[in-house]
Amino acid sequence: MTRHDDPFVRYLRSKEAVDDRALHRPTLADLGDRLEEHAESNPGEPLRVVSVGAGTGAMCRRLLSWGVFDAHDDIKYVMVDRRKGMADQAAKEFAKWSHAAGWAAVPTKDGFRIERHGRRVSLTYVTSDLFDAMSALPKAIDLVIAHAVFDLLPLRRAVDSLVSRLVAGGYLYAPITFDGRTAFGPPHDADDDILDAYHETMRDGDSAGPDTGSALLSVLPEFGADIVSAGGSDWVVHPEHDDHERIFLDRILGFVEQSVGDVDSVDDDELKRWLATRHRQLEFGELSYIAHNIDILSQLD
Repeated sequence: MTRHDDPFVRYLRSKEAVDDRALHRPTLADLGDRLEEHAESNPGEPLRVVSVGAGTGAMCRRLLSWGVFDAHDDIKYVMVDRRKGMADQAAKEFAKWSHAAGWAAVPTKDGFRIERHGRRVSLTYVTSDLFDAMSALPKAIDLVIAHAVFDLLPLRRAVDSLVSRLVAGGYLYAPITFDGRTAFGPPHDADDDILDAYHETMRDGDSAGPDTGSALLSVLPEFGADIVSAGGSDWVVHPEHDDHERIFLDRILGFVEQSVGDVDSVDDDELKRWLATRHRQLEFGELSYIAHNIDILSQLD
């Protein structure tokens, strides 16, 4: 079971506000408008949503809070994540959020349901590999959300798997998709060596790689999903940091250390000096960070 103080869970919580700032609002507004049209065209039908790499369910809570789902009174929402114990964390986060937001939470056989003013959201959490989970679902999904996950997956296989479960006219929303640029400040002499190596590690194995956002703009139409909206969603964190941003930046430095630590092209001492400098800058509130991302909304033909 994932502990309540698990570092990755703390990272997910810490990046919620960073994501809030980063999300490309015109693309998100387009999604809301199109879901409203969907509700008008399918009166009385539930909106069927699958979120992959769902974590603690932050995207679902965000879309409910921001009114993106307001046109639908009945939502069937499936969250998929391969990490064991994440379902427990999601349940805790939803219980806390729903109480504060005025939703009544009701346990169900395979998850829980939240209700407010006649609206119902049925939430099911599936702990599974994305491909296994999608293959078990019927071709009956109106919206797939793939939040910050495509760069970790074999891109064409992942797109094929997700799109294959959409109904005709269904949507795939891919917010915070990494696209090839990481920068820390103030500048450091080792930045180029370390960050080039960091990006190169993203090409290992079956992962889509550092240029996933740009690649996704071309790959989605290959599988019949036309791009209907897209825009930049850069993570930008700069001094002065709040507590969540400090946790977030510390975890990002940990990702760099974990990824580059065994790379032959980077000298161990150089990496240690770079990390020591960056952690010192974080401690004294001097560190800035930028990662270039793209949000994409596509619609199946």
